[in-house]
Amino acid sequence: MNTRRGVGLDAAPENDILAIGNSSETTVEALLEQIKRIAAREPHARCSREEGPLGPVAAALNALSAQLSARRLKEEEAFGMRALMEQSPNSMFCCDVNARIRYINFTIPGLTVERVLGDDLFDWIAPESRENARSVTQRVLATGETGGFELKPLVEGGPEWFAARVGPIMVEDRIIGFTVILTDITDLKRTQVRLEQSNRELESFAYVASHDLQEPLRKIQTFGERLKKTSTGLSPEGHDYLERMQGAATRMRRLIDDLLAFSRVSAKGQPFTRVELATVANEVLDDLEDPIEQTGATVTLGDLPVLDADPTQMRQLLQNLVGNALKFRREETPPSVSITASVDAQRHRFTLVVADNGIGFDEKYRDRIFNVFQRLHGRGQYEGTGIGLAICRKIAERHGGVIEVRSTPDVGSSFHITLPLKQPMRR
Repeated sequence: MNTRRGVGLDAAPENDILAIGNSSETTVEALLEQIKRIAAREPHARCSREEGPLGPVAAALNALSAQLSARRLKEEEAFGMRALMEQSPNSMFCCDVNARIRYINFTIPGLTVERVLGDDLFDWIAPESRENARSVTQRVLATGETGGFELKPLVEGGPEWFAARVGPIMVEDRIIGFTVILTDITDLKRTQVRLEQSNRELESFAYVASHDLQEPLRKIQTFGERLKKTSTGLSPEGHDYLERMQGAATRMRRLIDDLLAFSRVSAKGQPFTRVELATVANEVLDDLEDPIEQTGATVTLGDLPVLDADPTQMRQLLQNLVGNALKFRREETPPSVSITASVDAQRHRFTLVVADNGIGFDEKYRDRIFNVFQRLHGRGQYEGTGIGLAICRKIAERHGGVIEVRSTPDVGSSFHITLPLKQPMRR
């Protein structure tokens, strides 16, 4: 019998078994070695040849080895993932596509693993949070994108509120379930409740204070008008005093109204909806039709985007900026105003620009003009309370954006408002 050791087991590279030689003894030897390596869980153990009488056996062993290697890899990945989840400080759930809980690293106080495994995840979520949780989860399963929501669990003695991040579980490009990572936000929610209560109290106080302040102002104006009509013998100086008194009362009422508008930007803001900015801009221009005609102004609109916003506040923002452009104009020069926008698709943001050819100002004041009651010109030159731009900044901040200005004296100003196109769900 001619045994060719040179092409048998001794000459094989590591983890590579020459399965079939010219003698059945070598072939059996190779197959036995292959079985030993599979039993020892050696990676990539295989027969390099699948010919000869025992070729089908070698092929079957190779297939078995490949299956075991793939299974072992999945086990190692699962072990690593489980170790990562168990070390996480957050509660983490793994659910199937039917929202059945299949794994949890540790439960929130008041629950046990045995109690929740196999349950519908939404059965442990309070009714007021359940609908939004289902909606977000269904969107994750449908699109493969991550999502988030806030939830109140149906458990006593533990955290009252969680923020949940939901992500898909993928196997070979197929979604087989989802993960939920919970973060305790109970303290944050309690602070939010206290803040909302404080805002309601502040709003109530502001309303009462404004009513109490405006009532005597109305009387001052009313009696001033009566004095004008009845005091025919009043001297020119006396008439001047009456005019000043009524002018001061009018300015005070306007100041109170503007302060209320400033306080309501956050406290009384409407929910964000999809807003066509072009429609809002045209409505603002309709409202300002008289001053536009009186000043001989030209207003041009560029392509404006659709965004998530408070429509009333977007209108107020544009009205304040365009109104300022008409007010702070140069003598003998008709105002020219442009409203344009540029979209940054990668950052999902856009920049709205309101530019004019007005009087402009020194840019060393560019931060100051956004503060309440800050004016760069005397009241005798231009009317106003100095609150309009402060309201604009507060509106931009409420929408997760910023407002900046560039200006040159006797050339004009341009206000740049950068805002997100879409708002987070919590807003």
